[in-house]
Amino acid sequence: MYRVVRCLVVSRVPYSLGTNRYSTGSSTFATDKPYARVSDYYAGRSVFITGGTGFLGKVIIERLLYNCTEIENIFVLIRPKKGVSTQKRLEEMTNVPLFTKLKQRRPDDLKKIIPVEGDMTAPQLGIKSYDQETLINKVSVVFHSAATVRFADTFKETMDANVGGTRKVLNLSKKIKNIDKFVYISTAYSNSDKLIIDEVLYQPSEKMKEIDKYYEKILMQKYFTDDVPNIYAVSKALCEHIVSTERGSMPLIMVRPSIVTPILKEPLPGWADTWIAATAIYSDMARGVMTIMYGNDKNVCDLVPVDYLCNFIIVAAAQKIPRSDDIPVFNFSSSSVNPITWQRAGDLFLKESKNLGYNSRVPNKVLQTESKLVARTTVFLCQYLPSILKDIGLIITGKKPRYLKDSRRSTLLRELMKPFSTTSWLIKSDNTQALIASLDENDKSIFFCNVADIDWEKYMQTFCLGVKKYLVDGKVK
Repeated sequence: MYRVVRCLVVSRVPYSLGTNRYSTGSSTFATDKPYARVSDYYAGRSVFITGGTGFLGKVIIERLLYNCTEIENIFVLIRPKKGVSTQKRLEEMTNVPLFTKLKQRRPDDLKKIIPVEGDMTAPQLGIKSYDQETLINKVSVVFHSAATVRFADTFKETMDANVGGTRKVLNLSKKIKNIDKFVYISTAYSNSDKLIIDEVLYQPSEKMKEIDKYYEKILMQKYFTDDVPNIYAVSKALCEHIVSTERGSMPLIMVRPSIVTPILKEPLPGWADTWIAATAIYSDMARGVMTIMYGNDKNVCDLVPVDYLCNFIIVAAAQKIPRSDDIPVFNFSSSSVNPITWQRAGDLFLKESKNLGYNSRVPNKVLQTESKLVARTTVFLCQYLPSILKDIGLIITGKKPRYLKDSRRSTLLRELMKPFSTTSWLIKSDNTQALIASLDENDKSIFFCNVADIDWEKYMQTFCLGVKKYLVDGKVK
């Protein structure tokens, strides 16, 4: 059920920023901004987005269209589905509440979105030759956000989509005549074998470099995931190595978000359209399905609202960087500037769930433990046994049993999230904070992206309301 990853129109005025420097660990890189506002960078440009039909991708598209009014076109890679045209899939993609505000203000701007039929796992991305020519001639910025984020996917499925797909997008991008920026959206957990994650490119281990040799051997998954949460994290680490070493002279920016959560402010507070990790966890808590979690009350839950993240991605892409060996890396996270624990976030979500009448079974608190024995005993006594009894009641009355299935799904989710809820990483974001600080007040207001300013109590109220309204009541599977 659950799947487990603002520029207003302004007048152009003479404007010059000083040189800003961000540390990359081994060196520094400088960026000079030759535009008055972030929106000016996108004026007259066309961009290409992979993963545009996903949660993150849709918000990037909406924010670009709504705030960067002079953007020319947004080309979106869309995987074909049997019996459904690419244009129809595009219409379905934009027929969600996220785009309501844009439709009310400037409905014709949706015509700037151009679907490109393709598939991350197909040769040459499955893009037809004439579409490739269009991209090569018209695009100047590539946002690569496509990735499978299902933590339970097999080794080969994840590698095909994430590693193979990234290499194909990179190869296509290197052919683009006027490429100005390749923005790779990774994850803060790509280097989760380290408890302190800096904004640097880490060299992959020798074991990681061997990964292609075992590409077809699904049983090798455990060999590569001994020190990291899952194969998704492994694939993203390898992708970072690929884009940094195979980009040629193409300007590259890397953004590493932590745990992405529903919209905080714009365009629709609380909106989400998929059961990503944290939304699934907290919803299960509020429904009384998840009674215990792995971890303790001190472990940090590194949440970042998706609108803050997308604003930052748009800002980062607008930075001018030299065509050199320096690669700007930006960790987009809250743990180093505004941390909140799993326990605190869960308590706030449950408190608001009670206020909203989320469910008749909302508990006062969800237990946390580092003991596998305690967790399994609690699950059996407090989840499985009640579920079995309820299902027996349903069967007797001629109804389909559902409670035990729900409990088993919740158990799987808890196990998948265990590496994240039992470990506290310090994800440094000095580069990110420096870039945000360099923005003028107008862009800071339009492209709000400073997670240090988030009031977690207010946000968890918005978070809870959004999950109930758009996912639970919206019956999102």
